[in-house]
Parts: sequence; C-alpha cells; structure tokens
Amino acid sequence: MFTSLFMGSTAILCLSCEPVGPTDLITWADEYESLAAGENHSLVIEPNGNLWSWGSNGSGQLGDSTVEDRNHPMQIGSGYTSASAGQEYSLALKENGSLWAWGSDYKTFPTQIDSGYSTIAAGDFHVLALKSDGTLCSWGSNEFGQLGSGSFNDSQKPQYLLQSDVVAIAAGRAHSLALHSDGSLYAWGRNASGQLGDSTRADKSVPVFIGMGYTSIAAGSNHSLALKTDGSLWSWGRNNFGQIGDGTAVDRKYPVQIEGEYVSIAAGAFFSAALKADGTLWAWGDNNYFGHLGDGTNVNRNTPVMIGSGYDQIVVGGAHMLARKTDGSLWAWGDNYFGQIGDGTNGAKNIPARIGPG
Repeated sequence: MFTSLFMGSTAILCLSCEPVGPTDLITWADEYESLAAGENHSLVIEPNGNLWSWGSNGSGQLGDSTVEDRNHPMQIGSGYTSASAGQEYSLALKENGSLWAWGSDYKTFPTQIDSGYSTIAAGDFHVLALKSDGTLCSWGSNEFGQLGSGSFNDSQKPQYLLQSDVVAIAAGRAHSLALHSDGSLYAWGRNASGQLGDSTRADKSVPVFIGMGYTSIAAGSNHSLALKTDGSLWSWGRNNFGQIGDGTAVDRKYPVQIEGEYVSIAAGAFFSAALKADGTLWAWGDNNYFGHLGDGTNVNRNTPVMIGSGYDQIVVGGAHMLARKTDGSLWAWGDNYFGQIGDGTNGAKNIPARIGPG
C-alpha cells in the first residue's frame, strides 16, 4: 500500500546501543499490559516488562537482530512500559523514561535514542512524543507539516512545539493530533481528505484548534477519531471505505457524530474500531481483502458492527487488529501475510484468533 521507507535520511543518531537477542516462545504469559500494531507487525508488553514482537521484519522492525519475518511472538527485551509502531519501525519506553527505537534507519535491535519521555506515538514516517514535563516533541518526515514546527523540513532531532498541558497524542500517515488537559483538540499536517477536522483541505504546519470537550483521540492513514466526555464518538477525514462510520462514503472535513457511546478507540489504515463500557468491540470501514474487522465476513461496513464481547484494550495496524480480553488473553485477526497475527500461520483471519497458550 505504501512505498516509502520511514524517515529516509532523517534517522536519529544512536546515543547508546544495547543489543538484545531474541528469546523463542518459551515463557509466554497469558496476560498483556500494553499492545501496539504497526503497518504489518505487532508488539506486546507483559506486566513484567517483557517485550514480544512478530510479523513483517524486512527493516528490522521486530528488533530480534534479523530481517526475517516471524509468524509467532519472539521476546525482544525487558523493562518496557509502553510501545508504538510505525510502518517499518518500532518505539518503546522503559520505566526510567528512556526511549528506544529499531527498524528502518535504526538498528535491527532496540537502540536508545533519547530519555525523559512519558508517551510516544508513531506515525507512518514521523514520531510524536511527550516529555515527562508535558512538553510535546516531534521528528521525522515533514512533507505535509506533520511535525507541527511551522516548516515543511524533515528533522533528525526532536522539535519542541509550543504546546503545553498535552495529555494525549496520535499520529496518522502524515497528520498529527494532540489533546490538552482542558479537553481542547489540536491537529496539523496533511489535510487533503479533511483529516485535520478544521473544515478545510489545506495542510497545516502548525497546530490548529479543532474543538473542546474531548477525552481520547486516534489517527488512521487519512482519518481521525475522538471521544468526548459524554462517551460520544466523533469522526472525520477520508471515508472511501466507510471508515468514518456515519453510514456514507463521503469524506468529512469536520467532526461528525457516530451512533453509540464508547470508552476506547483505534484507527487503522482504512478502518476503525471502538470499545463500549460493557466490553463489546465494534468495528467499521475497509474489510474487503483480509476480514480485518473480525466480523466473519469480507464485506466493508460504513457503520459500526459488533465483533465480540469481553474486551478491554484494542490496537489497530494497517490491516490487522489486536485486542486484549478482560482475562488478559490476547486475540488477533485480519491480514497475516507477514505473520502479524502471530498464530504461527500466514493466512488471513476474519474472526479473532487467540494468540499465546491455548
């Protein structure tokens, strides 16, 4: 689907390197603390900090010191608290706030690139990160202004943005979202499909105000999702596969409300997913080739359809999804050409498949 490689000539210089060899599937615990999905690869972190990865590995994005694809989880390292994944690279934070990266222009194993961070979000070709003091930083590709620095120049190093009290960040293919503690939402970067939500189609190289009352955000390739304090779901941007969820295939340049009340959201390349308070999982958008909505069909949906119940965490990749159930078990489905589902096969699944011990 995409042809460019992450950051091209804009890789960050390695500050310190720690080769970490992979451990095969031996002590896989049936409980997961944090999930992340890239374009064609997956990451999970156990409560003890162990990091596992699988799927596409042509650029070393799995971090196992090879470029071999894996269709089952491999342990990469320990001491991690959260992770995020882009098209062909991965990011993870450790307990001490150190930031580690691998894949694309980085090493094929986790490499420390900076420290002092609390939150990370990986776009296809750019990165957003929050420092422990709430400072917002960005780096990587900036063709459409997705770094928010006021220019369209790529950056090898973190750019400090004039944004304060940021509590959540989301990065799409080439656009960015930031949520402030007062519920205000800002967006910047590519806007050809209206994915910024400012009622225009003009790219923005600095953050623009979108609205108030938001509590959660997610960014797909060219569309955006956000939850408000009352649980209402709002969506905007590209809608060619129904990924907005409003029952149409019409792009939206401003937030439109989607039926239902939700507590968690996730956005893939051309599809979306959300959790309700009762643990039911809903999905909509592109489903044609890989069944990545998980509803047992390969039919696109332009309104949310229920996939199952008992879930409490979801993440979405390019065309696959990972979800954790309340009992701690991990489930995955969708495109599996590179083994990104992690069930030991390379066949697509249009219903959830359990990953890990049976």
